[in-house]
Amino acid sequence: MSEALHNENELLQRIAAGDEDAFSRLYKYYQPRLHLFILPLTGFSRQDADEVMQDIFIKVWLRRETLAGIRSAQSYLFTMAKNRLYDMRTQQAQLTKAGHVLQLQQAEGHMEVQEKIQLDEYHEIARLAISRLPQQKRRIFLLRNEQGLSLDEIAAQLNITKFAVKKQLYEAVKSVKDYLKQHAGVDIPIIILIYSCLNRF
Repeated sequence: MSEALHNENELLQRIAAGDEDAFSRLYKYYQPRLHLFILPLTGFSRQDADEVMQDIFIKVWLRRETLAGIRSAQSYLFTMAKNRLYDMRTQQAQLTKAGHVLQLQQAEGHMEVQEKIQLDEYHEIARLAISRLPQQKRRIFLLRNEQGLSLDEIAAQLNITKFAVKKQLYEAVKSVKDYLKQHAGVDIPIIILIYSCLNRF
């Protein structure tokens, strides 16, 4: 588990102002806790749990201005998780009962259609951005973020210096973020991109 959060209200204020470092701290602290809560409620479906997780944190960032009025991040995030799980179950039940996709679309009528389209677009653009990286940078990016290797481990595996790994990783992350900002018109924190798009790679 990540280290405890200190002065959570101040952290939420910083996120509301667009501070990505503050968002990253919130994500790293609550992501494992939310995952432990969500996974059993999806029947231990890793795919469904990942989908719920990425939807929650992307929506938190897109609606970050509202965080200034939130008193408890834990209550806020876990309520979002419960609501998303309820939506997922409703959609699955409707789809099973109706037997075709049209019923699923009707069941989702209360959801924000434009936001769902945006999420899918972000995922696809982020995936494309990673695929466009030069081979060495893409390999370093994936070794770091998909396999969780340290800079030293990557350097040893690729037989290059740690400095070279750090430099190319920085350039890869910047390239992915710049590509998304240019093609999607939004600056999404890299920690969300890593979590969401690597699960679709």
